[in-house]
Amino acid sequence: MNHRTRTSRSWGDEGSVSVEAAVLVPVVLFTGLLIVAGARVSSAQQAVDNAASAAARAASIARSPAAAQQSGTRVARERLQHEGMSSQDSRVEVDASQIALGRAGHVRATVECRVALSDLALPLPEGTRTITGSFTSPADPYRGIT
Repeated sequence: MNHRTRTSRSWGDEGSVSVEAAVLVPVVLFTGLLIVAGARVSSAQQAVDNAASAAARAASIARSPAAAQQSGTRVARERLQHEGMSSQDSRVEVDASQIALGRAGHVRATVECRVALSDLALPLPEGTRTITGSFTSPADPYRGIT
């Protein structure tokens, strides 16, 4: 019986902590990186939606389609810059073709921005994610008429 006791003790738990760590540490790190990536994408989505909303509102009070496009684009870029997003990685489109003085219409602003995720070392193609937000605002037909 003494021989069995020695044999069972030689197969103890020694070394199991290092095996557990070797398995769990990468899983925990990967989960943490996914949480950070999700937070970054969520924050970018909110910033893009806010920029699109502000652009559509600014464009809806302009007197002409050309002024609406210029105003909407400027406001969207300012809002993205305020949120800390690079204007190089963004695209702003303002469709103000329906507005004219004395006529009701809608202005649609679409903002697209690329969010870098390559610094998180996640297995993503190109290391970026494109976020798009759009907003439609009604144009007041009596704006600017005195």
